[in-house]
Amino acid sequence: MTNIRNNEQSRVDIESAELLDADINVQMHPKSYYMPISVPSSIHNQFPNFVYGSHSSPPRSLLGQEKELSSLYVFSINQPFSIDGKTNHPLLISEDINGKAKRAYRLSSDRFLSRVTTGDHRVLATVKIYSNLAEIIQPLGKLPIEFSNEDWNDIRSDSVTLVGSNVTVTQQSITEKKKSLNNAQVNVRAPSSSNTETKFIKATMIDETRNLVKLIDKDISKEPIFFTTQPDHIVYDNELPQIKYYVNFTYDTTDAVYLSYLRSNLNWKTRYQLNLFENSKPATLIAMADIRNDGQSRIDIESAELLGGDINLEKYQKTHYMAGGYAKFESTYADMAPGAAGPPPPPSVGKGEELSGLYVFSINQPFSIDGKTNYLLPMFRPRVTVERYASISKHFYSAGNVNGKADRAYRLSPDRFLSRGNCIIRESDRLVGETSLPDVAAKNKHEFSIGQDADIVYKENSTLVSSYTTNTTSSPYGPKQSRTQSIYDVVLTLKNYKNRPVKVEYQQQVYGQSVKLIKTSNSNYTQEGSTIKATFTLASDEEKSISYKFEQVN
Repeated sequence: MTNIRNNEQSRVDIESAELLDADINVQMHPKSYYMPISVPSSIHNQFPNFVYGSHSSPPRSLLGQEKELSSLYVFSINQPFSIDGKTNHPLLISEDINGKAKRAYRLSSDRFLSRVTTGDHRVLATVKIYSNLAEIIQPLGKLPIEFSNEDWNDIRSDSVTLVGSNVTVTQQSITEKKKSLNNAQVNVRAPSSSNTETKFIKATMIDETRNLVKLIDKDISKEPIFFTTQPDHIVYDNELPQIKYYVNFTYDTTDAVYLSYLRSNLNWKTRYQLNLFENSKPATLIAMADIRNDGQSRIDIESAELLGGDINLEKYQKTHYMAGGYAKFESTYADMAPGAAGPPPPPSVGKGEELSGLYVFSINQPFSIDGKTNYLLPMFRPRVTVERYASISKHFYSAGNVNGKADRAYRLSPDRFLSRGNCIIRESDRLVGETSLPDVAAKNKHEFSIGQDADIVYKENSTLVSSYTTNTTSSPYGPKQSRTQSIYDVVLTLKNYKNRPVKVEYQQQVYGQSVKLIKTSNSNYTQEGSTIKATFTLASDEEKSISYKFEQVN
């Protein structure tokens, strides 16, 4: 399907047309793309009343077989057609081009019901919430479908399409409309007004784009006069009409049809709280799903899915998480009938299920989110193991003296997938820092630090032992290249000022064409690639000095 856009105000009637495609050096507006997808039969069973017969349509414009012309391709349109102002007019591409089969895709997914509020219109729909937007699927109602300007700003216009088990979209249009004020009665500042006296008189709007009005000002003429006034000199009797968007389709089907689109004002992220304890009590990790409704209207959701992982979905505008009120569970069920058995248990988020490298978290109860509100739901309670240690991680540049403090570091390993999110860390019921967790696979280890430890200090003295330069060549006739081989002696001194033992992990990244750790009597040091590592245990108030040598070739 291709998409033709008329960005002017007036309708265009086209008798015949050609579309040219290839590497053409002409500036043009961004394209919009429309992609039909399929919906599984489970959704149709949930909407038995939305069954449509076959929709016949008048002969529709199709793009014919392409012709090559000077390395460009020309597609002829075989029917006359019209495009209203501010309207997208998609056309079907001929099904058989040069005898080649179409590239076909069959997309399917399990979908859940929900209730979505769009302005004053409430319909049942499917909601799948991602980290930056949400996919909405709702039964198709009366055409054309109307969206307010506020709602449309949060919708990806290129994602609006019809879905169904066997629906075929033959034509689609997206039109921007606003009721004209031409011929409307308004009040304008009279031309005969002075700086000390202002008069407003009735007038007829002739052309709202130019603010051209017609009126009778007796101080000037008894006959109607026309003049262009300033926008702030016009007073309206009624509220000004708002821009609205209308989406219309022509389609063929024998089954239920649904409207699908992406909206950017509904999204989610994960919040974590990691609780650590001094004794042998295991660490606990609390996960909460933070769902944000950044729109103005309330959303009632029957059921939904949260999707986590590295998902490549883009939106046209950013949505920021803002401080706002949190919806209460009680408000979701405030309108229950008297004498009911009481509210059902509050919603919760189920264990994530892996799907093609992503993880799907199902919500088991209906819930509502007011506009401009963050709604937090409890998620799974993973089992985690957390190892504390002091970390010294640095880079080697040249010989000299370096001193500093170790970082307070942690090594976390969960028993299930963790979606990325912010994590607050508490030790013995005290807030000690926060970090951003990435997506962490089950049983994988993630290392992070949250600040320096003033009680663990180090000094490092690096001395150049020897250095010499040689000229080498890869072939008898090739250019000569110089190589500098240097040997350094490093003395690391650690001091623990705590009244308890501490584990310290040290690593130094050395840059060079080759790096080699020279054997030393201290077996703590090892080499991984160009990084030299060591692990030490310092007793209470202990100071320890350890040395090693390495060779660097540049």
